[in-house]
Amino acid sequence: MPKPFRAAISAALIFAATMLAAAPPAHAGPLEDGVKAFDGEQYGEALKLLTPLAEGGNAQAAYLLGEMYGPRSWGQKGENRHGVELDNAKAIQWWTKAAEAGNAKAQLKLGWYLMHGKDVVAVDEAQGLGWLVKAAGQGEPQAQFETGLAYWQGKGAAADLVEARKWFIVVAPQDGFEKAKGYLDEMAKQMTPEQIAAAETAAKAFTPVKTP
Repeated sequence: MPKPFRAAISAALIFAATMLAAAPPAHAGPLEDGVKAFDGEQYGEALKLLTPLAEGGNAQAAYLLGEMYGPRSWGQKGENRHGVELDNAKAIQWWTKAAEAGNAKAQLKLGWYLMHGKDVVAVDEAQGLGWLVKAAGQGEPQAQFETGLAYWQGKGAAADLVEARKWFIVVAPQDGFEKAKGYLDEMAKQMTPEQIAAAETAAKAFTPVKTP
């Protein structure tokens, strides 16, 4: 390649690199800003940013609105709502919207409250289990644990030891679910070898499927 052409290419590359370095960072979108505000407990700002997105069908935004309106739980920090009043009805409304759009965390939260009530929503164990199963199928470990308990105890559906054991087998290796290992030992005393084998086969065949 002739020297003039090499020099021109080098100059062009240097110019392009300089322009990229000088370019300002891309501004985060409303969802990213809303999530950041939520994580920082700036709930009033998060509410302003996330509500239009949730109304437009964004499942993550709808889930976070449910978290802001609903009772504090599961790792949320503090009680400081910064302008968002506790409203369990709105929490259920937004969790439902997010769950219907396939958000596994919303399916878990909605399913758990439908199973337990806790003065947040009227108990409907059958509906609650349905949402827990959906979240479990997406690989949500807490939902897998809760689904195992429900089938073991016969809550929301007839007791099914094979199905219960399947979910405990799936979730037991994951961090924080040591109880499932103990439950497996306890359940084994109630089951036939054939039932245990069926549960193991079902657990091995399980593959999480994320909802688009």
